[in-house]
Amino acid sequence: MAKKRMMLYFGSFNPVHRGHTALAEYAVEKGLCDEVAMIISPQNPFKQDAVQAPEMDRYAMVEIACRNSRFPNHIVPSVIEFLLEKPSYTINTLRHLKENYGDIMEFKILIGSDLINTLPQWREAEEIIAGYDIFVYPRPGVEMTYSTPRTTFLADAPQYDYSSTQIREALEQGGDITRMIDGEVAGYIREKGLWRATK
Repeated sequence: MAKKRMMLYFGSFNPVHRGHTALAEYAVEKGLCDEVAMIISPQNPFKQDAVQAPEMDRYAMVEIACRNSRFPNHIVPSVIEFLLEKPSYTINTLRHLKENYGDIMEFKILIGSDLINTLPQWREAEEIIAGYDIFVYPRPGVEMTYSTPRTTFLADAPQYDYSSTQIREALEQGGDITRMIDGEVAGYIREKGLWRATK
C-alpha cells in the first residue's frame, strides 16, 4: 500500500490568514501531496520576540481556517510541536514523525523563499537537506538564494501582500482585516480579545 504523502506546513500562524490557507489549498490542488498538516509552532527559535497569542488560541484559529478551506478533508491542523521539547526545532519534529508514522506516511516540507535561505543555519540542517523534498513558495520581495538537490520552487504559487504582523498591527489600531482573514477566524479574535481587537 502506498504511503500517504503528507506536506508539512510549519508556521506561527499568529494569526492564520487567507494567504496561509491559499498555499495549503494550492499544494492539494496541484497534487503535491495527499494532505497538508498545518503545524503550529509554539516557539520559533528565530522569532522569540514576536508577540504570540496563546498556543491553543492559535490552534483553534488554524482549525477554523482548515475547516473553512476548499479542501477540509485534506488540510488539517497539527499540535505535534506543542507536545515536543521546546524550543521547537524542525529536525526534532521530523524525527518524531518519521519514527512514529514513517511506515504509513511520506513527509515533505512547504516553506517560503525567506525561510529556505536560512535553512543552512537550522539545527542539524544536513539531515533535513538530504532527507526531504522541500517545496518553496515565493514571498514578495524575497528571492530564493539557497536550494537543495530536492528543492522545488513553486513559481505559480499564490502570493499575498500582507503578513500576520500587519494583521496584528491592523487589529491593534482597529483597522479592517476582512480581506486578509477568514470571517470566522476574525470573529474568534474579537471574541477572545486577541491583539486588543476592538472591531
